[in-house]
This record gives sequence, C-alpha cells and structure tokens, in this order.
Amino acid sequence: MTEQLEKPADLRVSPLAYWIGVVPLQALAVISCAVLFLMMTLTFVDVTGRYMFNSPLPALAEIIAFMMAGLVFCVLPLVCFREGHVTIDLLDGVVPSRLKRAQGVFINLVAAGAVLFIAWRLWVKAMTHLEFEEATDELYLDIWPFSTGMAILCVLAAVAQLAAAVAYLTGARDDPAQASEPTA
Repeated sequence: MTEQLEKPADLRVSPLAYWIGVVPLQALAVISCAVLFLMMTLTFVDVTGRYMFNSPLPALAEIIAFMMAGLVFCVLPLVCFREGHVTIDLLDGVVPSRLKRAQGVFINLVAAGAVLFIAWRLWVKAMTHLEFEEATDELYLDIWPFSTGMAILCVLAAVAQLAAAVAYLTGARDDPAQASEPTA
C-alpha cells in the first residue's frame, strides 16, 4: 500500500509562481543562513584571537553591525510571505470564520503599506548617504549600498505581503492564525 504524501505549500503553486516567488525566497533564506554562519565564525575567531593571542579582529563590531542588518532584511521577505512574524491573536477567537479571509487580506495590505513606508524612508536615507558620501568609521566603506539594499529587500517584503493578501483573496489561505504552521 503506497501513501500519497501531500506536497508542501511551496510546491502547490504554478511553475511561474514557483520561479518568480518561491525560488528567490529560498535563495534569500540560504543567504541569511550563510550570513548567520559567517557572523558566528567571525565572532568565534575574534574571541579566540582576543583571549588566546591578544589580537582581536579589527573593525569586527562594524562588520557584525552590517551583517546583522543584512541578515534581518534578507530574511524579511520570507517571513512576510509565510506570515511568520510576531502576531497578537487577541481578537482571533471572536472573529467569525467567514471573516477570517478578509482579516488576512486586510492585515497583509496594512503590513505591505508599513513595509513600503520603511522602504521609502530607507531609500531617502540611502540617497542622503550617497549625496554626502558617508562612510563607516573604521573600514571607510560607503554606506549607501547597504541602505539601498535594505530598501530593495523591504520592497520585496512588501511584494511578499501583497502575495499573501492575494493568497487570501483566491482562497489559497483561509485562516491568518494558521498561516505560519507547517503544511507538509
């Protein structure tokens, strides 16, 4: 007797949606994991060098600060699409079942607007960094490419929120309270 395994939610999409949406999100997840591993490795090397050889890595605090921002903004589109962010479910018990999908659409549209606002402000800040040629204190790296990258990743996160809203509109998702639960 063979069992039919249910495909994960990411594989139940059209091929176009898979290559435009799922693959880039998975790539961002892999990049985030690599950045996190590199942060851990650099911290280990720094602590080892500091206490065993009295020679810490120079400018590591600056490097870690950029890596932390990169990590957060790189994983943001994936978290937004899977609705894995922190939620408060105070009203979920009193919202009627027939309104759950409308609630999902509304929440995702509001969240997309908020993330677009953050993207806009990051873009304005990036242009300021570029205009005044701002650089880091220790490594003299230009700051504008990092803030531009964060703005672009915020736009991707907003697109992911809009895709989640569309998933509620089309019926692919039903209940916001169960959006981030594993589906396989």
